[in-house]
Amino acid sequence: MKFKIPKYLIVLSFSLLLSSTTIQSQTVNTDFANEINAVFAGMDKSKVPHKLLLDYAMEFTELSAYNGVLTDTNYVQRGVYKSIYNTLLMARVQNVPSLVSPTTFKTNWENLRIENKIVLSGLYYKYSKIRDNALAQNDITVSNNKYYDKYINGVWQNPYETRQVFAMSAPIVIYKKLSVDVELPANLWYTNQNNQVQSIAIDFGDGNGYQNIVFGQIKTVTYSQADTYDWTYKLTLTNNQVLYSRSKIIIQESAPTATWSSHKQ
Repeated sequence: MKFKIPKYLIVLSFSLLLSSTTIQSQTVNTDFANEINAVFAGMDKSKVPHKLLLDYAMEFTELSAYNGVLTDTNYVQRGVYKSIYNTLLMARVQNVPSLVSPTTFKTNWENLRIENKIVLSGLYYKYSKIRDNALAQNDITVSNNKYYDKYINGVWQNPYETRQVFAMSAPIVIYKKLSVDVELPANLWYTNQNNQVQSIAIDFGDGNGYQNIVFGQIKTVTYSQADTYDWTYKLTLTNNQVLYSRSKIIIQESAPTATWSSHKQ
């Protein structure tokens, strides 16, 4: 049997997405929190690996789509990036220090935005999900739409699988200059796997291939012509696994200095 969150919570999540303006202001709706806490009250949350449980979250976007494998449909722009971050915030079953408050997340990025520079933000997290076959394999108990840890002869049965999400984005879509300074500040990189990150590199689509990025270091990128470019981000882990994320940016040359686009998401 595939594990599914109760239907009434899915309906509640959808109704909140349609009706609540608090999502845009990054304020967590307490109605959903109260309902989901009741559903998972019978589970020991200290046993959740990485302190993030996807089943516990209201998914603003599907995290599994941003697992480090590039597809034609998983480009990340500012709006998608914020949805990924907000989903991780709601997945917390314990405190995760690297996940700052929504207000701090927004303020950190806004305060670093200046003309003639694109300031990137990125994240890499491992999180947990209850396996689809956990109930069938007797690793979890369900009763009256509530979930409970399963013990066999006093031994806890692990119902979780570990997944990962990697995403990076610029705060804008359009940049009106052929030369641009790019920076990834340390305080705009969010992760619960610091000791697993070996390097971050970016292919700006300018013909120079991947360039390693150092936190806080300016990378100057120059294009020969205005066009729409893919920025491909490569995260290399210490186990040599490589994850990718990708966004689009429109480079124009119609203004003498950079102009922040109104096409924010």
